[in-house]
Amino acid sequence: MIAATGATGLTALAGCSGGGDGESGTTTGNTDGVTTIEYWRWPHSTDPSNQGEDDIVEAFNEGPGAEQGIEVETVTNPFGDHAQAVRTAIGSNDAPDVAWTFTRQYYDPAGKDRETIEQEASYDYIDNYVDESFLDEFYDPYMNVQESLWGGVVGIPFIGGLSPGLMYVNVDAWNAAGLGDLPEGSWSWEEYLNAVEQINGTEVNGTTVNGTGVGLSDAVSNQEWSSSFIGQISRTAGSLVGNGYENKDGQTVLTAASDPEVDAWNALFGTPIENGWTNNPMAYEHLEMQDPFSSGQVGLLHHTTFSRVEFADQADFEFEIIPYPTKNGDENIAVYGPSIVNATILFTTFKEEVGANPEEAAEFIKFRNNARNQYNWFNTSSQVIPNRESYNLMQEEGVSDFVEQTRGLAVQERVNQAMEDFPAAQEAILNRYSDIATNAAGNPITTTPQSVGSGRVHDAMGGVLQQLAQSNNSDPQGRFTQGEERWGQLIQEAGDTEVDPESIGYNAPEPQAGPVN
Repeated sequence: MIAATGATGLTALAGCSGGGDGESGTTTGNTDGVTTIEYWRWPHSTDPSNQGEDDIVEAFNEGPGAEQGIEVETVTNPFGDHAQAVRTAIGSNDAPDVAWTFTRQYYDPAGKDRETIEQEASYDYIDNYVDESFLDEFYDPYMNVQESLWGGVVGIPFIGGLSPGLMYVNVDAWNAAGLGDLPEGSWSWEEYLNAVEQINGTEVNGTTVNGTGVGLSDAVSNQEWSSSFIGQISRTAGSLVGNGYENKDGQTVLTAASDPEVDAWNALFGTPIENGWTNNPMAYEHLEMQDPFSSGQVGLLHHTTFSRVEFADQADFEFEIIPYPTKNGDENIAVYGPSIVNATILFTTFKEEVGANPEEAAEFIKFRNNARNQYNWFNTSSQVIPNRESYNLMQEEGVSDFVEQTRGLAVQERVNQAMEDFPAAQEAILNRYSDIATNAAGNPITTTPQSVGSGRVHDAMGGVLQQLAQSNNSDPQGRFTQGEERWGQLIQEAGDTEVDPESIGYNAPEPQAGPVN
């Protein structure tokens, strides 16, 4: 499994443990008719996941790689060093042939067409090298969002995301609080807050339990404000556009300062912070909240899809995955969506001009991510995967005991349902926002510029959450509004982007959140 940071704010995606061999610099070349390509990644956080990755590389080298004269060498960078190592190699025209990337870290395509991106970006479009039939194996949203951002497919996803994540419950703490049956269907914010309050302070196996947990110390540095909080948890209020969208005039419409965002924040985190029903939010990064939950210190936890693997391994109590609470407990609110922009790692290749071998790289990328190999890796890692045909193999051939233990199939089923619901959600967005722009496929563009201002967007919006944590949730409406105003200013100052001035301010435009019927 994988963890992440960077310009798209991604500790919520992959559960990476750090470490690595620290190698840097590429050694690609052609010797005796064999082209050696380097595959740069960071460590998975479990030994089985790393072994599964290595097994696929070995299978390629002994099979299609040997037949095609391609040898893959893996370079494992420490997670915190990976992005800079890739940038340095690109700058030296010594780029890796294949790398895991959050691709917008290396070139932000906001406001650019494909022709411009192809001229300016260091990475190559993978759709130049793979057949449509291969791309069709994946759930449509993973390709649609790339079409929206880049006008084509720049990378192949191998790990998926589920927005806003998963709600975990310490069942022992729930029972100790006398809360009865776990929720199986829709339940309300009010019921959730009651559970948090009742759990808070209970003693379970000698441990005092916080009602809920939240880690915000990296809301700025790892951009967790966008990947785990603002624009994500508002789905529980029925919002489908996150923190903004692009209008038909090419302007960014910001929706962060709005009732759906503030109400969801207050329900899930703000009210518990205000009442002392949480841990100290500034004492932990978002990903670090795995540890207090695993040790029984937290009753309810909004967290990543991959955290369940650690919980299954480390927790000495019963835990379960339960539905998110929603506004009014409305069962027709589309809580889950495919988390594709902020929380998807792509297999990326780079241009020949910066030292890569994109054609050979594409052969490995296709092999690593075909349906069979993604299915095999799922059985090893229990991570959410984006390949529809792999999910079909799960139904036909079953899953490993490890996947059963870590609730992997249950989560993949949620992902599959979110994918099936995606067209209805897209139609709802188009109906709610008549001014929203669409891409060539007719899908609404619900992305916002977050890399403008040299990180100051993250300072502004991540700072909002940290200020709320440090002030016992004082004036969330005002702080969200101030953060959005600063974000809009940074977009405008960037020069090649523009913000709709009428969208700056609280509930501007008027929120269009609710159930999807």
